[in-house]
Amino acid sequence: MPGVAKSALQGDLSMPTEWRAVGEVDKLFVFPVKSLAHVEVENFNTGPFAAESGFMVDRQFMVVDKKDKFTTSRKFPSMSLIQPEVTQTHLTLKYPGMEDISVKIPAVETLEGCKEFEIFGDPCKGFDVGPEVGEWLSDVILNDPEGGMRLLYHPKVDSTRPDKPTNEEIAPNMKPGDKPYFADTFAYMMMSQPSIDELNKLLVEEDVDLVVEEKRFRPNIFINGEFPAFSEDDWAYIKVGEVIFRNSRACDRCVFTTVDPFMGDKHPQGEPLKTLRKYRCAEDPEEKKAYGSAPLFGVFLAVEKCGNIKVGDTVCIGKH
Repeated sequence: MPGVAKSALQGDLSMPTEWRAVGEVDKLFVFPVKSLAHVEVENFNTGPFAAESGFMVDRQFMVVDKKDKFTTSRKFPSMSLIQPEVTQTHLTLKYPGMEDISVKIPAVETLEGCKEFEIFGDPCKGFDVGPEVGEWLSDVILNDPEGGMRLLYHPKVDSTRPDKPTNEEIAPNMKPGDKPYFADTFAYMMMSQPSIDELNKLLVEEDVDLVVEEKRFRPNIFINGEFPAFSEDDWAYIKVGEVIFRNSRACDRCVFTTVDPFMGDKHPQGEPLKTLRKYRCAEDPEEKKAYGSAPLFGVFLAVEKCGNIKVGDTVCIGKH
């Protein structure tokens, strides 16, 4: 059965001195609240821990349950329909059939004294935004205002996530500081239209009645160009406008890919995850240990040279 022979970057991983154009930025997305709806933007600043657009910072807020476990659309797919809006002082959440709620963003610049939580084993800290929004989220997610959900906030300071352990076998281009605020694992994720097109061809071949598009996979950066599907897997560095990103490693996928971002429900046959598992799982023994049955689709990025990127920017890779 086909798969990904080796996802870890190979060869010369030094920063390119010369670049060649391969495409352009098609869309940009910020997700102010982890697992809630996206906000499509025309440009964003590339902070070290998150994309920043206007007053929005990517995954700066996170929902946790009454047991202090982070809560996502993997378990509660309707969360993906909650639309966030951010101003300088307030976060507003909207959900079909519910009255909007607006809460004041904590005016803090430190996380001293905050409670510690975990994201996939990573300790992190966040401020509880208050009981009112917690009750609203509990009502939307659990249909029970007393369900114990809470909303956490991470101010725009250094990430409280731990440094990443080095792993030359799986992620030779990753650095210890490649960490986000409340995103699962990395600050940025990039995908391409050719790779989406190829997945749709595979879904047709598998006789799956589903056409997917990029929002289902929740990238920050979505690019297009005349290059083969999955080419981005092998780009060690990507220059977007004047910003330089480093490819930290491949993006491993989960059940979240089965959530329809427009309907807020899961595909009954577990697609497109089932098809991705057939064609995009790691074949290398060490990578199999690391990723298991999680297929690889898209790439995680870290910023080497910060700046602002916008829709229409030229995407370049090294001339090696």
